[in-house]
Amino acid sequence: MIERVTPLHIATINGVSVRFFRGPVTGPDMPWHAHEELLAALALPRDLRRVLKAALLKCWKEACHTVEVDGEPVLIAPHFVAQGLIGMAQEVGKSITTTPDRVDREYASAGVAAMNALTAHIPAVEDRFTWAMQAFHNQGGAS
Repeated sequence: MIERVTPLHIATINGVSVRFFRGPVTGPDMPWHAHEELLAALALPRDLRRVLKAALLKCWKEACHTVEVDGEPVLIAPHFVAQGLIGMAQEVGKSITTTPDRVDREYASAGVAAMNALTAHIPAVEDRFTWAMQAFHNQGGAS
């Protein structure tokens, strides 16, 4: 049985509603995203989106989770997956489209709002910053 969850933040990224979630681990963690929604925001062709999702599940299956939202299964992925996906789209789309650059900016802004939602229970700004840095470290960020 998959866990039922509700989004902690919903942002419009390149005209697509992208939901953000609390990660499945306990303790500080970066916001997770609805993977297929972020793929849609990148405006990649449907066949390429399918290939990328299959590659994600093949290479990073243990890092992703399926949750239930409003009775529907949703594949959520950690922040580092979004960074890699957006970076790949920027590289592939060089001199063809600026959409990945726009998605990168809008994802970053949405990520800040999602992190604010994750840390809303922490009153002191310094403690929120410490929590956010620990979350970054917990997802493999710099030591």
